[in-house]
Amino acid sequence: MLFVRFTFLFIIVLSSYVLKAQDNTARLTTIIGSHIEFNFNSIDKYRNGIRITDGTTLGISMQDLTGGTLIGWHIDVQSFLSQPNIQGSGGNTIPLDVVQIEATDANGNLATATFNGLQDLSIAPGFELMHTTDPAHIPADANTHQINLSYECGIANGSLLGTTADYYTVEIEIILIPDF
Repeated sequence: MLFVRFTFLFIIVLSSYVLKAQDNTARLTTIIGSHIEFNFNSIDKYRNGIRITDGTTLGISMQDLTGGTLIGWHIDVQSFLSQPNIQGSGGNTIPLDVVQIEATDANGNLATATFNGLQDLSIAPGFELMHTTDPAHIPADANTHQINLSYECGIANGSLLGTTADYYTVEIEIILIPDF
């Protein structure tokens, strides 16, 4: 039986780095799920793919200290350093678009935000998972402003049946961007 394991290691760029621009601050905090694995250990999983619902929960902190120049914020995702494909430990590759990512409101405090549904993983400049311009979301606090990330692999862009067995990994960046 073929065995393929996909591992997605997350580099949360702003979790340990505070972005400061015009005295504003932005921070992402990983609450749950900084390491996601897809284990394709059956023919059914190869044919139909795997979905991991709410595999990651992120807390969002955003503060406008300038008195009104910040109008909102958005979250983008892309492969780390524009990695063009998913690398296997044995030298094999598969395209980035076998992975889709979706953001949803984790606790109901971002109900007026726009969530863009499932998006294919891609290289820079990546894609927008969600955005908000609701004044109630500024300031945002990681304890109350949270998103869940769900992942799919081998579902939207075709079956992985026939893919060379390997241990595939890709690092992704999740980026919190203030909007002025």
